[in-house]
Amino acid sequence: MCCSSLPRISRFRFARSDSMASVYSGAGEGRYGTVPIRGEVEFGLQYNYKAAQFEINIKHCRDLAAADPKRNRSDPYVKVYLLPDKSKAGKRKTRVKKHTMNPIFDEVLKYSLPLEELNSRTLWLSVWHSDMFGRNNFLGEVQLPLENKIFDDPSPKLYPLQERIEPLDDMCVSNKGEIIVGLKCVPPDPNSKKRTKGTFFLLVKDAKNLQAIKSNGSSDPFCKSYLLPDKGRSSKQKTNVARKTCNPNWNQTLTYRDVSPDELAERSLELTVWDHDRLGSNEFLGGVRLSLGSGMCDGKPVDWMDSNEKETALWQRMLDRPNFWVEGCLTLRPSLELASKN
Repeated sequence: MCCSSLPRISRFRFARSDSMASVYSGAGEGRYGTVPIRGEVEFGLQYNYKAAQFEINIKHCRDLAAADPKRNRSDPYVKVYLLPDKSKAGKRKTRVKKHTMNPIFDEVLKYSLPLEELNSRTLWLSVWHSDMFGRNNFLGEVQLPLENKIFDDPSPKLYPLQERIEPLDDMCVSNKGEIIVGLKCVPPDPNSKKRTKGTFFLLVKDAKNLQAIKSNGSSDPFCKSYLLPDKGRSSKQKTNVARKTCNPNWNQTLTYRDVSPDELAERSLELTVWDHDRLGSNEFLGGVRLSLGSGMCDGKPVDWMDSNEKETALWQRMLDRPNFWVEGCLTLRPSLELASKN
């Protein structure tokens, strides 16, 4: 069956998403490699159980490199992210200390998030020279994985500043988390008096390690699905919004009726995850497309039949096992070119 013969497929116009714009702006605000890396930074880590806050106590730096070698001085400050979040909301900074290579900060940078979410985070602490008239200069960094870390000793410790790790930006942009889904296609019952082509069931179970969008270090995620090429109201379905979490547990079943297994072989299930914003536009968190990945429909190339190997394998397993649930854990893509904002 080709796409031109699919029933009740509404004509539509794809809209390119601009929701990814500015997600990472502000994360790479300076210049690397212009100043030699040396020195140390002292900071302590603790989890405030009463306030449900992760606290980074930035004490001081010593023996930093001089961003202004003629005057033998720098204007340093410390910047922190909890990777993989590199959004503006996820950035914390100290004040700038003028004309010193041994700045004393004594500042506490705080993130409001559950303790268990720290297991999926990496502390990225970097030191910068503030340039009022140009781009800031990188003075070194420390990366500290927080998985299984016990915060029983808040006393500050010295860490040597390191050169920038080159794969950092790629890692953060591409790491959008995972989604776990179940799929089942049910062919029509030949003994039923009702005329139906069959039913497709989508179980949206949960997601892991989503990007934190909110200033409290979490997101309000929901999942949206379409059976492409139909992007009409009849195809659009959503889960509930999970509040204040980067590891949502939806466990909701979405149902598409009157669709046959043969038709599913020619269609693509687009799943996108979004952060819900009550006052503004929802923020795209990642997505997948499940299909046979042929790239073609009705003998013509189409963008939405672009499933990768793992997505295609799960879709094929569903088609091979009618009436049975199949389940898979899929890595969310950092962007879906045709994903919409609504």
